Amino acid sequence: MSANVTIAPYQTTVGNAGLFNVSSVGLRQGTAYPDPSSRWRLRGGILANSETLPMWGGVGVYMNVPNRGSGNTGPSTTLGVQMGRATALTGGSKNLAGFSVFDQAYAMITSPQSPVPLAGSLNHVNAYAFGSQARIAVACDPILADLEGGPIGASVSWDFVNQLLVPYLAAYTVNSTGSAYNNTSGIVSLTLTTAYGGSPGDSIVVSSLTGSSISGQNGTYTVLSVSGDVITYQAAASLGATTITGGTVTPGSGSDVAIPVEVLDVQVTNCETVSYNPTTGFATWNFNGACAIIAI
Repeated sequence: MSANVTIAPYQTTVGNAGLFNVSSVGLRQGTAYPDPSSRWRLRGGILANSETLPMWGGVGVYMNVPNRGSGNTGPSTTLGVQMGRATALTGGSKNLAGFSVFDQAYAMITSPQSPVPLAGSLNHVNAYAFGSQARIAVACDPILADLEGGPIGASVSWDFVNQLLVPYLAAYTVNSTGSAYNNTSGIVSLTLTTAYGGSPGDSIVVSSLTGSSISGQNGTYTVLSVSGDVITYQAAASLGATTITGGTVTPGSGSDVAIPVEVLDVQVTNCETVSYNPTTGFATWNFNGACAIIAI
């Protein structure tokens, strides 16, 4: 399956969105500062044919050695590395190697309905790799405003699902007391050994639960509520009487792995971030998003 770019070139839109904001101070996701020491390290590549979504700037990408396939039918290796959305920091074939940018992306496609430049499979994508020292604006969770005034080397993570910078959340240990399973509703309440640093709506991986009659409470879930060191999630109902005495809760989407970047600034409003609609295939600008500047 390939990533395609949706375009309707003969329709027109009315308005000048984003031109009349109260403040013009902000960042645009997927753009890099034109530092003389790093801009020559801009790397080009071809979006993999296996990608299902088009590529835009500010996305964590993997970079693989080109595979032209049998019969040499693939793109010429002179066009650069093979790129696509990274799925993990390490431990697979799609490891995070850098971030895509809009810089010099002259081949990306825009339309009146989809003003964000997009690249489909086998199209050209530009990116900066780790070690380039490029300063790039990426979308971030507004909660990263807590980093203001702190060291630039504070640990942060990359959400590989939503493609944004998020707080680093280490894995949590389930306390031996205070955890319970409601057989009627299926609600699991876990008491952790330390306060949970995330919020309702987070994806978590619950594993290695110990106790009696543990069956069906492990797995990937969405946090329903957070109260200090207590979190709840919805499991299946009627699994039988259960006693929970231990286990591990790992924040999902990569937030339990710190990435090697420095956070130089955080702006929680008035930034341009990308909003992609998978139904229409259009990508538009959110003019009141949150962005962070990271040095990679």
